Amino acid sequence: MKTRFPVELLFLIAGPAIWLAHFLFIYTVNAVACAKSALGGTWMGLPASSWIIVAGSVLALGGMALAAWRQRRRVRVCGAPPFHAWLTAALSVVSALAVVWETLPVFLMPACQ
Repeated sequence: MKTRFPVELLFLIAGPAIWLAHFLFIYTVNAVACAKSALGGTWMGLPASSWIIVAGSVLALGGMALAAWRQRRRVRVCGAPPFHAWLTAALSVVSALAVVWETLPVFLMPACQ
């Protein structure tokens, strides 16, 4: 079975695309939290905005893992080159490291000081 190029491309760049959405999400949440003080509550010593960012990070990591798993399955079923599964997994791992790196400051310093 022949695979379609747009679908292959979307799976190949899923990791970096999810990372980009996560990056924009972090800056939006921090901007809203600092400008409006709308997300002012705290829980377990962290503000609500930090917990929102952590939840977004978990979702981003899950999305990357799902994309890599689905691409691996598609390679077996559709007969795509095995390199596509490897590339998708590698880009997802690098993007996951970027997501973790962006999330670490949430635990190290306050957002608006």
